[in-house]
Amino acid sequence: MKWSAITVCYCSMLLFAAPVAAQERICLAECIRVALENNYGIKAADTERGIAANNVTISQYLPTVAIDGSQNQSIMDSEIESNGTTNIINRGVVDVYNAGVSLNWRLFDGLAMFNEHRKQKTLFAASNQRLKMLTDNLVASLCAEYYNILVQQKRLEAAQYSLALSAERYAQAHERYGIGAASGLDLWQAKIDFNADSSKLMQQEETVRNAYVRLNTLMTTQSMRQGYVDDTIVLAPKMQYDDVRHAALAHNNMLLIARHGMDVSDYDLQIARAAFFPSLNFGAGYSFGLTEAEKAVTTYNRSNGLNWGFSLSWNIFSGFDVSRRVKNAKLNIKSQEYNYKQLENEVLGDITLLYNTYENNILLIAFEQESAFVAATSLDIAMSRYKLGNLSGLEFRDYQKNYLDAIDRQWNAMYQAKISEISLRLMAGEL
Repeated sequence: MKWSAITVCYCSMLLFAAPVAAQERICLAECIRVALENNYGIKAADTERGIAANNVTISQYLPTVAIDGSQNQSIMDSEIESNGTTNIINRGVVDVYNAGVSLNWRLFDGLAMFNEHRKQKTLFAASNQRLKMLTDNLVASLCAEYYNILVQQKRLEAAQYSLALSAERYAQAHERYGIGAASGLDLWQAKIDFNADSSKLMQQEETVRNAYVRLNTLMTTQSMRQGYVDDTIVLAPKMQYDDVRHAALAHNNMLLIARHGMDVSDYDLQIARAAFFPSLNFGAGYSFGLTEAEKAVTTYNRSNGLNWGFSLSWNIFSGFDVSRRVKNAKLNIKSQEYNYKQLENEVLGDITLLYNTYENNILLIAFEQESAFVAATSLDIAMSRYKLGNLSGLEFRDYQKNYLDAIDRQWNAMYQAKISEISLRLMAGEL
Protein backbone atom coordinates (compact mmCIF):
# COMPACT_ATOMS: atom_id res chain seq x y z
CA MET A 1 0.00 0.00 0.00
CA LYS A 2 2.82 2.38 0.79
CA TRP A 3 4.44 1.85 -2.60
CA SER A 4 1.15 2.50 -4.39
CA ALA A 5 0.84 5.82 -2.53
CA ILE A 6 4.31 6.79 -3.74
CA THR A 7 3.36 5.90 -7.29
CA VAL A 8 0.17 7.96 -7.10
CA CYS A 9 2.10 10.95 -5.70
CA TYR A 10 4.75 10.76 -8.38
CA CYS A 11 2.27 10.28 -11.24
CA SER A 12 0.19 13.22 -10.04
CA MET A 13 3.28 15.43 -10.25
CA LEU A 14 3.93 14.35 -13.81
CA LEU A 15 0.29 14.89 -14.77
CA PHE A 16 0.47 18.37 -13.22
CA ALA A 17 3.05 19.35 -15.82
CA ALA A 18 1.44 17.43 -18.69
CA PRO A 19 -1.00 20.18 -19.80
CA VAL A 20 1.98 22.51 -20.21
CA ALA A 21 3.55 20.27 -22.83
CA ALA A 22 0.21 19.79 -24.64
CA GLN A 23 -0.22 23.43 -25.61
CA GLU A 24 0.06 24.62 -29.20
CA ARG A 25 3.59 25.70 -30.02
CA ILE A 26 4.35 29.38 -30.74
CA CYS A 27 7.72 30.18 -32.30
CA LEU A 28 9.97 33.06 -31.28
CA ALA A 29 9.17 35.09 -34.41
CA GLU A 30 5.45 34.96 -33.61
CA CYS A 31 6.09 36.03 -30.01
CA ILE A 32 8.10 39.00 -31.29
CA ARG A 33 5.35 39.95 -33.75
CA VAL A 34 2.68 39.90 -31.05
CA ALA A 35 4.88 41.90 -28.66
CA LEU A 36 5.64 44.61 -31.22
CA GLU A 37 1.95 44.91 -32.13
CA ASN A 38 0.73 45.19 -28.55
CA ASN A 39 3.47 46.99 -26.62
CA TYR A 40 2.27 50.34 -25.32
CA GLY A 41 5.76 51.78 -25.06
CA ILE A 42 6.31 51.16 -28.78
CA LYS A 43 2.95 52.76 -29.59
CA ALA A 44 3.78 55.82 -27.48
CA ALA A 45 7.19 56.18 -29.15
CA ASP A 46 5.57 55.87 -32.57
CA THR A 47 3.12 58.63 -31.63
CA GLU A 48 6.00 60.87 -30.57
CA ARG A 49 7.71 60.08 -33.86
CA GLY A 50 4.55 61.25 -35.64
CA ILE A 51 4.68 64.55 -33.75
CA ALA A 52 8.33 65.01 -34.74
CA ALA A 53 7.41 64.26 -38.35
CA ASN A 54 4.69 66.93 -38.27
CA ASN A 55 7.25 69.46 -37.02
CA VAL A 56 9.35 69.02 -40.17
CA THR A 57 7.66 71.65 -42.35
CA ILE A 58 8.56 74.45 -44.75
CA SER A 59 6.27 76.91 -42.95
CA GLN A 60 9.22 79.06 -41.90
CA TYR A 61 10.03 79.70 -45.57
CA LEU A 62 6.48 80.75 -46.52
CA PRO A 63 4.68 84.08 -46.05
CA THR A 64 1.85 84.59 -43.61
CA VAL A 65 -1.50 85.99 -44.72
CA ALA A 66 -4.03 87.52 -42.34
CA ILE A 67 -7.49 89.00 -42.77
CA ASP A 68 -8.96 91.49 -40.33
CA GLY A 69 -12.11 93.55 -40.09
CA SER A 70 -13.87 95.83 -37.61
CA GLN A 71 -17.07 97.81 -37.17
CA ASN A 72 -17.52 100.62 -34.66
CA GLN A 73 -20.50 102.84 -33.95
CA SER A 74 -20.55 105.91 -31.71
CA ILE A 75 -23.15 108.50 -30.66
CA MET A 76 -21.58 111.85 -29.80
CA ASP A 77 -22.55 115.40 -28.97
CA SER A 78 -20.25 117.96 -30.59
CA GLU A 79 -19.89 121.74 -31.02
CA ILE A 80 -17.93 123.02 -34.02
CA GLU A 81 -16.91 126.69 -34.63
CA SER A 82 -15.91 127.70 -38.14
CA ASN A 83 -15.57 131.24 -39.53
CA GLY A 84 -17.55 132.71 -36.65
CA THR A 85 -20.29 130.16 -37.07
CA THR A 86 -21.09 127.69 -34.35
CA ASN A 87 -22.64 124.33 -35.21
CA ILE A 88 -24.02 122.16 -32.45
CA ILE A 89 -24.66 118.49 -33.16
CA ASN A 90 -26.62 116.49 -30.64
CA ARG A 91 -26.54 112.66 -30.62
CA GLY A 92 -24.63 112.38 -33.86
CA VAL A 93 -24.28 108.77 -35.00
CA VAL A 94 -20.95 107.80 -36.55
CA ASP A 95 -20.35 104.32 -38.13
CA VAL A 96 -16.80 103.26 -38.96
CA TYR A 97 -16.00 100.15 -41.02
CA ASN A 98 -12.51 98.77 -41.67
CA ALA A 99 -11.35 95.61 -43.46
CA GLY A 100 -8.11 94.40 -44.93
CA VAL A 101 -5.85 91.57 -45.91
CA SER A 102 -2.11 91.60 -45.20
CA LEU A 103 0.87 89.50 -46.25
CA ASN A 104 4.18 89.30 -44.43
CA TRP A 105 7.18 87.39 -45.73
CA ARG A 106 10.46 86.97 -43.84
CA LEU A 107 13.14 87.09 -46.54
CA PHE A 108 16.27 86.99 -44.39
CA ASP A 109 16.83 86.32 -40.68
CA GLY A 110 20.49 85.42 -40.45
CA LEU A 111 19.74 81.91 -41.84
CA ALA A 112 17.84 81.01 -38.66
CA MET A 113 14.93 79.60 -40.65
CA PHE A 114 17.21 77.19 -42.53
CA ASN A 115 18.89 75.97 -39.35
CA GLU A 116 15.53 75.55 -37.62
CA HIS A 117 14.36 73.35 -40.50
CA ARG A 118 17.53 71.24 -40.28
CA LYS A 119 17.08 71.00 -36.51
CA GLN A 120 13.54 69.64 -36.86
CA LYS A 121 14.71 67.08 -39.42
CA THR A 122 17.42 65.96 -36.98
CA LEU A 123 14.88 65.69 -34.13
CA PHE A 124 12.71 63.54 -36.38
CA ALA A 125 15.68 61.29 -37.18
CA ALA A 126 16.39 61.04 -33.44
CA SER A 127 12.77 60.04 -32.75
CA ASN A 128 13.08 57.33 -35.40
CA GLN A 129 16.23 56.08 -33.70
CA ARG A 130 14.56 56.08 -30.29
CA LEU A 131 11.70 54.02 -31.70
CA LYS A 132 14.21 51.55 -33.15
CA MET A 133 16.06 51.40 -29.82
CA LEU A 134 12.86 50.64 -27.91
CA THR A 135 11.96 48.00 -30.48
CA ASP A 136 15.39 46.37 -30.30
CA ASN A 137 15.37 46.42 -26.50
CA LEU A 138 11.94 44.80 -26.43
CA VAL A 139 13.05 42.11 -28.87
CA ALA A 140 16.18 41.43 -26.81
CA SER A 141 14.19 41.18 -23.56
CA LEU A 142 11.65 38.89 -25.16
CA CYS A 143 14.35 36.64 -26.61
CA ALA A 144 16.01 36.42 -23.21
CA GLU A 145 12.76 35.36 -21.53
CA TYR A 146 11.88 32.96 -24.36
CA TYR A 147 15.22 31.16 -24.07
CA ASN A 148 14.98 31.28 -20.28
CA ILE A 149 11.78 29.27 -20.55
CA LEU A 150 13.62 26.68 -22.65
CA VAL A 151 16.30 26.38 -19.97
CA GLN A 152 13.78 26.17 -17.15
CA GLN A 153 11.84 23.48 -18.99
CA LYS A 154 15.03 21.45 -19.44
CA ARG A 155 15.67 21.80 -15.72
CA LEU A 156 12.09 20.67 -15.12
CA GLU A 157 12.66 17.56 -17.23
CA ALA A 158 15.83 16.79 -15.24
CA ALA A 159 13.92 17.27 -11.97
CA GLN A 160 11.17 14.92 -13.17
CA TYR A 161 13.72 12.28 -14.12
CA SER A 162 15.51 12.67 -10.79
CA LEU A 163 12.21 12.29 -8.93
CA ALA A 164 11.41 9.14 -10.86
CA LEU A 165 14.75 7.65 -9.81
CA SER A 166 14.17 8.71 -6.19
CA ALA A 167 10.75 7.07 -6.24
CA GLU A 168 12.27 3.87 -7.59
CA ARG A 169 15.04 4.03 -5.00
CA TYR A 170 12.50 4.44 -2.21
CA ALA A 171 10.57 1.47 -3.50
CA GLN A 172 13.74 -0.61 -3.54
CA ALA A 173 14.63 0.48 0.01
CA HIS A 174 11.11 -0.32 1.17
CA GLU A 175 11.27 -3.84 -0.27
CA ARG A 176 14.69 -4.47 1.24
CA TYR A 177 13.54 -3.20 4.60
CA GLY A 178 10.57 -5.52 4.44
CA ILE A 179 12.77 -8.58 3.97
CA GLY A 180 15.39 -7.38 6.42
CA ALA A 181 18.06 -6.68 3.79
CA ALA A 182 18.25 -2.94 4.60
CA SER A 183 18.12 -0.88 7.74
CA GLY A 184 15.46 1.67 8.65
CA LEU A 185 18.07 4.37 8.23
CA ASP A 186 18.40 3.60 4.51
CA LEU A 187 14.62 3.62 4.15
CA TRP A 188 14.17 6.97 5.84
CA GLN A 189 17.09 8.52 3.95
CA ALA A 190 15.49 7.39 0.69
CA LYS A 191 12.20 8.93 1.87
CA ILE A 192 13.92 12.23 2.75
CA ASP A 193 15.59 12.38 -0.69
CA PHE A 194 12.27 11.54 -2.39
CA ASN A 195 10.52 14.37 -0.53
CA ALA A 196 13.36 16.76 -1.35
CA ASP A 197 13.14 15.91 -5.06
CA SER A 198 9.34 16.29 -4.93
CA SER A 199 9.72 19.74 -3.41
CA LYS A 200 12.37 20.69 -5.97
CA LEU A 201 10.09 19.59 -8.81
CA MET A 202 7.23 21.73 -7.51
CA GLN A 203 9.55 24.71 -7.15
CA GLN A 204 10.80 24.21 -10.70
CA GLU A 205 7.22 24.01 -11.98
CA GLU A 206 6.56 27.35 -10.27
CA THR A 207 9.68 28.80 -11.91
CA VAL A 208 8.44 27.71 -15.33
CA ARG A 209 4.99 29.20 -14.72
CA ASN A 210 6.49 32.50 -13.59
CA ALA A 211 8.73 32.60 -16.67
CA TYR A 212 5.63 32.26 -18.86
CA VAL A 213 3.95 35.08 -16.94
CA ARG A 214 6.92 37.36 -17.69
CA LEU A 215 6.88 36.36 -21.36
CA ASN A 216 3.13 37.00 -21.60
CA THR A 217 3.66 40.39 -19.97
CA LEU A 218 6.31 41.30 -22.54
CA MET A 219 3.83 40.36 -25.27
CA THR A 220 1.16 42.46 -23.47
CA THR A 221 -1.29 39.57 -23.62
CA GLN A 222 -1.85 39.28 -19.84
CA SER A 223 -3.14 35.75 -20.35
CA MET A 224 -2.52 32.63 -18.29
CA ARG A 225 -1.50 30.66 -21.34
CA GLN A 226 1.55 28.47 -20.83
CA GLY A 227 3.39 25.58 -22.38
CA TYR A 228 3.58 27.04 -25.89
CA VAL A 229 7.40 27.24 -26.03
CA ASP A 230 8.92 24.10 -27.54
CA ASP A 231 12.19 25.01 -29.17
CA THR A 232 15.93 24.68 -28.75
CA ILE A 233 18.87 27.04 -28.37
CA VAL A 234 20.92 27.35 -31.55
CA LEU A 235 23.91 29.66 -31.66
CA ALA A 236 24.69 31.66 -34.78
CA PRO A 237 28.18 31.47 -36.31
CA LYS A 238 30.73 32.91 -33.93
CA MET A 239 30.94 36.68 -33.93
CA GLN A 240 34.30 38.44 -34.14
CA TYR A 241 35.18 41.10 -31.60
CA ASP A 242 36.54 43.65 -34.09
CA ASP A 243 33.43 43.29 -36.30
CA VAL A 244 31.12 43.89 -33.35
CA ARG A 245 33.18 46.86 -32.19
CA HIS A 246 33.21 48.56 -35.58
CA ALA A 247 29.50 47.90 -36.12
CA ALA A 248 28.69 49.39 -32.72
CA LEU A 249 30.60 52.59 -33.47
CA ALA A 250 28.63 52.97 -36.68
CA HIS A 251 25.16 51.66 -35.77
CA ASN A 252 24.69 51.54 -31.99
CA ASN A 253 21.29 53.09 -31.19
CA MET A 254 22.45 55.06 -28.16
CA LEU A 255 25.48 56.45 -30.02
CA LEU A 256 23.36 57.46 -33.00
CA ILE A 257 20.88 59.27 -30.74
CA ALA A 258 23.78 61.03 -29.03
CA ARG A 259 25.13 62.12 -32.43
CA HIS A 260 21.73 63.56 -33.31
CA GLY A 261 21.85 65.46 -30.03
CA MET A 262 25.23 66.91 -31.01
CA ASP A 263 23.82 68.00 -34.38
CA VAL A 264 20.86 69.68 -32.66
CA SER A 265 23.26 71.57 -30.38
CA ASP A 266 25.18 72.80 -33.42
CA TYR A 267 21.97 74.05 -35.05
CA ASP A 268 21.00 75.79 -31.78
CA LEU A 269 24.32 77.65 -31.96
CA GLN A 270 23.64 78.76 -35.52
CA ILE A 271 20.14 79.90 -34.56
CA ALA A 272 21.55 81.92 -31.65
CA ARG A 273 24.17 83.54 -33.91
CA ALA A 274 21.43 84.58 -36.37
CA ALA A 275 20.39 87.31 -33.91
CA PHE A 276 23.62 89.18 -34.77
CA PHE A 277 22.32 89.75 -38.32
CA PRO A 278 19.53 92.02 -39.56
CA SER A 279 16.17 90.68 -40.62
CA LEU A 280 14.47 91.67 -43.86
CA ASN A 281 10.71 91.39 -44.39
CA PHE A 282 8.40 92.07 -47.30
CA GLY A 283 4.87 93.19 -46.60
CA ALA A 284 1.85 93.81 -48.79
CA GLY A 285 -1.85 94.30 -48.22
CA TYR A 286 -5.21 95.64 -49.27
CA SER A 287 -7.30 97.83 -46.98
CA PHE A 288 -10.82 99.19 -47.06
CA GLY A 289 -12.28 101.88 -44.78
CA LEU A 290 -15.73 103.49 -44.57
CA THR A 291 -17.03 106.21 -42.24
CA GLU A 292 -20.68 107.35 -42.15
CA ALA A 293 -21.86 110.27 -39.98
CA GLU A 294 -25.43 111.56 -40.39
CA LYS A 295 -25.03 114.96 -38.74
CA ALA A 296 -21.31 115.66 -39.23
CA VAL A 297 -19.75 118.10 -41.64
CA THR A 298 -18.43 115.13 -43.58
CA THR A 299 -21.20 112.56 -43.73
CA TYR A 300 -19.48 109.93 -45.89
CA ASN A 301 -15.83 108.94 -46.29
CA ARG A 302 -14.52 105.81 -48.02
CA SER A 303 -10.96 104.73 -48.80
CA ASN A 304 -9.46 101.54 -50.21
CA GLY A 305 -6.29 100.45 -51.95
CA LEU A 306 -3.11 98.38 -52.04
CA ASN A 307 0.08 98.86 -50.03
CA TRP A 308 3.44 97.12 -50.10
CA GLY A 309 7.02 97.60 -49.05
CA PHE A 310 10.13 96.23 -47.33
CA SER A 311 11.18 96.55 -43.72
CA LEU A 312 14.63 96.05 -42.24
CA SER A 313 15.36 95.63 -38.54
CA TRP A 314 18.66 95.12 -36.78
CA ASN A 315 19.06 94.65 -33.06
CA ILE A 316 22.26 96.57 -32.42
CA PHE A 317 22.38 96.10 -28.67
CA SER A 318 20.38 93.70 -26.48
CA GLY A 319 22.14 93.98 -23.16
CA PHE A 320 24.57 91.22 -24.19
CA ASP A 321 21.67 88.73 -24.22
CA VAL A 322 22.52 87.41 -27.69
CA SER A 323 26.17 86.95 -26.69
CA ARG A 324 25.05 85.06 -23.60
CA ARG A 325 22.88 82.70 -25.64
CA VAL A 326 25.72 82.08 -28.10
CA LYS A 327 28.16 81.30 -25.28
CA ASN A 328 25.67 78.90 -23.70
CA ALA A 329 25.11 77.19 -27.04
CA LYS A 330 28.87 76.69 -27.42
CA LEU A 331 29.10 75.24 -23.91
CA ASN A 332 26.21 72.93 -24.68
CA ILE A 333 28.08 71.63 -27.72
CA LYS A 334 31.10 70.83 -25.54
CA SER A 335 28.85 69.12 -23.00
CA GLN A 336 27.28 67.00 -25.74
CA GLU A 337 30.74 66.05 -27.02
CA TYR A 338 31.90 65.00 -23.55
CA ASN A 339 28.72 63.00 -22.98
CA TYR A 340 29.18 61.29 -26.33
CA LYS A 341 32.78 60.32 -25.53
CA GLN A 342 31.67 58.96 -22.15
CA LEU A 343 28.85 56.98 -23.74
CA GLU A 344 31.16 55.64 -26.44
CA ASN A 345 33.63 54.50 -23.79
CA GLU A 346 30.86 52.76 -21.84
CA VAL A 347 29.49 51.05 -24.95
CA LEU A 348 32.91 49.73 -25.95
CA GLY A 349 33.53 48.57 -22.37
CA ASP A 350 30.20 46.74 -22.28
CA ILE A 351 31.01 45.09 -25.59
CA THR A 352 34.32 43.84 -24.24
CA LEU A 353 32.66 42.38 -21.14
CA LEU A 354 29.88 40.79 -23.17
CA TYR A 355 32.29 39.32 -25.68
CA ASN A 356 34.39 37.77 -22.91
CA THR A 357 31.25 36.12 -21.50
CA TYR A 358 30.16 35.08 -24.98
CA GLU A 359 33.51 33.55 -25.92
CA ASN A 360 33.95 31.82 -22.56
CA ASN A 361 30.51 30.22 -22.64
CA ILE A 362 31.03 29.00 -26.20
CA LEU A 363 34.10 27.16 -24.94
CA LEU A 364 32.19 25.89 -21.91
CA ILE A 365 29.32 24.44 -23.93
CA ALA A 366 31.37 21.55 -25.34
CA PHE A 367 32.75 20.66 -21.91
CA GLU A 368 29.39 20.90 -20.18
CA GLN A 369 27.60 18.87 -22.85
CA GLU A 370 30.18 16.13 -22.41
CA SER A 371 29.83 16.39 -18.62
CA ALA A 372 26.04 16.13 -18.85
CA PHE A 373 26.30 13.04 -21.06
CA VAL A 374 28.80 11.38 -18.70
CA ALA A 375 26.68 12.30 -15.67
CA ALA A 376 23.53 10.83 -17.24
CA THR A 377 25.35 7.63 -18.19
CA SER A 378 26.90 7.36 -14.73
CA LEU A 379 23.50 7.86 -13.13
CA ASP A 380 22.00 4.99 -15.16
CA ILE A 381 24.88 2.74 -14.16
CA ALA A 382 24.58 3.84 -10.53
CA MET A 383 20.88 2.97 -10.55
CA SER A 384 21.63 -0.49 -11.88
CA ARG A 385 24.28 -1.03 -9.20
CA TYR A 386 21.92 0.25 -6.52
CA LYS A 387 19.27 -2.25 -7.56
CA LEU A 388 21.85 -5.03 -7.29
CA GLY A 389 22.86 -3.80 -3.86
CA ASN A 390 26.38 -2.86 -4.94
CA LEU A 391 25.90 0.83 -4.21
CA SER A 392 24.65 2.57 -1.09
CA GLY A 393 21.85 5.10 -1.08
CA LEU A 394 24.17 7.93 -0.13
CA GLU A 395 26.54 7.09 -2.98
CA PHE A 396 23.61 6.96 -5.40
CA ARG A 397 22.47 10.37 -4.17
CA ASP A 398 25.85 11.82 -5.09
CA TYR A 399 25.38 10.58 -8.66
CA GLN A 400 21.94 12.21 -8.73
CA LYS A 401 23.32 15.55 -7.60
CA ASN A 402 26.17 15.34 -10.11
CA TYR A 403 23.63 14.72 -12.86
CA LEU A 404 21.43 17.68 -11.88
CA ASP A 405 24.45 19.97 -11.52
CA ALA A 406 25.80 18.91 -14.92
CA ILE A 407 22.45 19.53 -16.62
CA ASP A 408 22.20 22.92 -14.95
CA ARG A 409 25.72 23.93 -16.02
CA GLN A 410 25.16 22.71 -19.58
CA TRP A 411 22.00 24.75 -20.15
CA ASN A 412 23.32 27.72 -18.23
CA ALA A 413 26.35 27.86 -20.54
CA MET A 414 24.12 27.64 -23.62
CA TYR A 415 21.76 30.28 -22.26
CA GLN A 416 24.54 32.69 -21.31
CA ALA A 417 26.19 32.25 -24.70
CA LYS A 418 22.90 32.96 -26.49
CA ILE A 419 22.07 35.97 -24.33
CA SER A 420 25.57 37.34 -24.84
CA GLU A 421 25.15 36.85 -28.59
CA ILE A 422 21.81 38.71 -28.55
CA SER A 423 23.27 41.50 -26.40
CA LEU A 424 26.25 41.90 -28.72
CA ARG A 425 23.95 42.18 -31.73
CA LEU A 426 21.86 44.71 -29.82
CA MET A 427 24.98 46.77 -29.03
CA ALA A 428 26.09 46.53 -32.65
CA GLY A 429 22.67 47.73 -33.91
CA GLU A 430 22.16 44.46 -35.81
CA LEU A 431 19.27 42.94 -33.88
